[in-house]
Amino acid sequence: MLNNKKVFAIIMAGGKGTRIGATDKPKVMFEVAGKPIIEWAIRPLEKLKQDGVVDRIIVVVGFFGEYVVDYLGERAEFVWQKEQLGTGHAAKQAENLISTEDGLTIITNGDHPLYRSSTYLNGLEEAAKSGATLTLGIVKDPVRFNDYGRVIRGQDGKVSRVIELKNATEEQKQIEERNPNLYVADNKWLFEALKKVKMNPLKKEYYLTDIIEIAVEEGREVATVEIGDMNEALGINTPEDLKEAETLLTGRK
Repeated sequence: MLNNKKVFAIIMAGGKGTRIGATDKPKVMFEVAGKPIIEWAIRPLEKLKQDGVVDRIIVVVGFFGEYVVDYLGERAEFVWQKEQLGTGHAAKQAENLISTEDGLTIITNGDHPLYRSSTYLNGLEEAAKSGATLTLGIVKDPVRFNDYGRVIRGQDGKVSRVIELKNATEEQKQIEERNPNLYVADNKWLFEALKKVKMNPLKKEYYLTDIIEIAVEEGREVATVEIGDMNEALGINTPEDLKEAETLLTGRK
């Protein structure tokens, strides 16, 4: 709990990992620094659970998900994403477990092995302090994380949406604020918003980023918190990412 609010964590780990060459196991079971990626992803949230901040950890599994279930065992609760229909669809799979609960929910990627517990705590504390319905973790860099979505702000400086790189104009591509897909959301609102997310007609997927526009349209507060150590925002999509994460984790030890 945080300020008498329950805290839930959803780790999205159902993706296949095409770019990394996953064929017989999910991407999150690839090893980095001697352990599966999912091990590094869950540890900081487990620490927050041990510290009494996080109440429940839910892992969304899909492609060869039984490997993740067998590996983590009783360390998490599991929901299945039977079809790979995007991040919005993945988060929605936790609906039956927690959608009626008051509290805050962290949403994070299972292929991000470098987040620290302090980063999640910063997001939770910003959400609690600001009273924001939705809080985004962001990184600022003019070059790095080029394939991440760009954070679009209005003239008032407030977040209006996140635009994916493939949909961005040349001007928008130069925006330094980038979205690594880390969120803290009001839990009940989250699942109501996910019901409103529409399938992207090109990708045939439901984008989690669409909840930002839904929050803005409803006149709700959307806050941001900058990730202090930019390396933490590294997600593993390619063999090159795996090597970089290996170097960073080995150096951290």
